[in-house]
This record gives sequence, structure tokens and C-alpha cells, in this order.
Amino acid sequence: MADKDYYEILGVPRGATPEEIKKRYRELVMKYHPDLNKNNPDAAKRMAEINEAYQVLSDPEKRAQYDRFGRVGEEVGTPPGDFNFGGAEGFFDGFEDILRNFGFGGFREETVETERRVRGEDIEYPLTLSLREAVLGTTREIEVNRRETCNVCNGSGVEPGAGYTTCPTCKGTGAVKRAQRTVFGEFVVQSTCPTCHGSGKVPREKCHTCNGVGVINTTRRLEVKIPAGVEDGMRVQIRGQGNAGLHGGMSGDLYVLIRVTPDERYERAGDKVYYNAYVTVPDAVLGTIVSVPLIEGGEEKVRIPAGTQNGTEIPLRGRGAYIVGSRRRGDLIVRVNVRIPSRPSNEEIYYYQKLKEMYDKSGRKA
Repeated sequence: MADKDYYEILGVPRGATPEEIKKRYRELVMKYHPDLNKNNPDAAKRMAEINEAYQVLSDPEKRAQYDRFGRVGEEVGTPPGDFNFGGAEGFFDGFEDILRNFGFGGFREETVETERRVRGEDIEYPLTLSLREAVLGTTREIEVNRRETCNVCNGSGVEPGAGYTTCPTCKGTGAVKRAQRTVFGEFVVQSTCPTCHGSGKVPREKCHTCNGVGVINTTRRLEVKIPAGVEDGMRVQIRGQGNAGLHGGMSGDLYVLIRVTPDERYERAGDKVYYNAYVTVPDAVLGTIVSVPLIEGGEEKVRIPAGTQNGTEIPLRGRGAYIVGSRRRGDLIVRVNVRIPSRPSNEEIYYYQKLKEMYDKSGRKA
């Protein structure tokens, strides 16, 4: 939300480290969790704000978006979270995992009737581009090693025709419980059964192809479109092309990590690209025309006016780099460098001396 200060909600400075944010969040969970504040009607609302702030500030990409734009969302990035705070059930379901991650387990007793779907992991693929490809965009075919849903059991992990039997660990409930002592007293901690993953049933016979896992390792060739304007270190997200999820869970995403090979002809700074043009002293004084190579290929003739000083920059409008997601293209800046002879010939020395005498006689200064 644009009108919320997530740093103020968590009570941390803007320069707080991830460890400081996590520590502060844990303190607030223990202070405002509704199960520990049954007499406080505002605890649920306060906890919802705290969770929303933590979902953003604990994620490096979302935090960077928030610091830059003051918000996160579809128009600038990924939504801040998937938690449902519309009713009590949605609220408590979201915090079961949060508390378990901090070592406190769950606070309710219930029967798990459906298996827990597990989202597949994201994977990263490094891709090296030329400056031209990065500036103008390109399409590449890559080979990705990833886990895909088993095509024999369709992800169930069961040998076709074998069927299921009741889980021996949870006796079909899908959950296991244990008592745990904390500073707040003794609680009954319930968690998803590690054997059946919450389904309450296990295969009579594991799939011979995936050994009951439901996914297999494979290599897949993918065609990846790289948008114009990417820079070294950027990541291009391709949704759903990561590892397959378990038990019907969504697939993870593929992140293409961009590496741009330096081009000795150019220097890039955002949407601007710089080209060094070298001219002699006479050309700088009298003026000349130079040929400048363009990133997309070909050349453009550029006039160097008489009396051009060393370091003068001449822009070629719309010949630089794009900004990712924009149709606007920056400029190609021609930077004029006047070459001073390091070892002039005797004839050059003679004429430079004559020129100096002329300047001295006229009293002309640099």
C-alpha cells in the first residue's frame, strides 16, 4: 500500500539488516498473535499489518521496489503476499507456518483432510549476452536442468493401478501432534504428517519411474525472450518454468541471470551509450567529419565543428539503449578526444613552434 510505512509498522530503521528485521518481527508475533491476545480485539488487525510489512521487507526484491517506489504490486513487481485476512480461518491458517518457522509450532488442534501442496523451487540460469543483444533485446534457446512431473504416475508417486493405503504414521488424519513447552506454557503442537504430507494415505506401491516422489530430473530446451535494455546483473523472470511442485503444487519460476560481455567500442550508463571518437589537433581546430559505428550495425557520419574542445560530447538522439519495459531509447553520445602527438616529427615541431610564436606575438591566451 502506498500510504503505509512498513518500516514504521515493524519499528525498524530503513537501514535495518535482514537479521534485525526478522528479530523484530518475531518479537511482534509473540506480542500481537491473536492466540496470545484473546482479550484484545485489535490484535488480529495489528498482526495483519505486521505480517504485510514483513512479507515485503524480508524479500530483497520486494524491499528494493518498496524503497524505490513506495509500494509493491503488479504495476511495479510482485504482490506483497498471498495471505487471506478476510476471516478468522484465513488469518490463522497463514500464521500456522509463520509460528512453526520460529520454532513454536501450531496453536490449534484440527484434522488435516487434504494433502499439502508444495510449490516447486525456483531455478537460476546464467546467460551471457553481447552489448548489442542487451541493448536491443534478443531471443535465445537454452537448456535447463529441472524437475518435471512424472509422466507415468502424473505426479501422484503411485505405481499405476496400485492404489493407496492408510498412512501408518498419522493413522489417516494427515497430522501429527506433540506437546511443547514454551515461555507461555505448554501447547499442543500440530504439524503436517511427514510421511503422507497431510493426505492421510500412502501408496501401496511406489511409482517405478520416480520412486514415489512424483517428479523426475530432466533437461528441457526452452526459447527465452530477453527484453531490450537489460543490464549486467539483472534477472529475467519466466513464470512456471522452474522445478515442478509436489502433490499438485505450482511449478517454480526460472530466473535468467544476465551477464553482459564488455564491448571495447562503447561504455554504457543506463540508457546512454558512449563512443570515443579521436581526432587530431588540426581536425579539432578546423573541423572534420567522423564515422561512428552504431550498436545495431552500420555507421553514421558525425560532423565535428571547428574549434571543438577535448571532451566535447555530441549526442545521437535515439541511438543508445532502451529502458526495460519502455519503448523509449536513450542517446549514443559521441565523446570527442583530441589526440596530442606524443612523439611529433621535426616538421611538426617546426610548425608548432611557428604557431606558438604567432600566439605569443598576438598575446592570445589559451
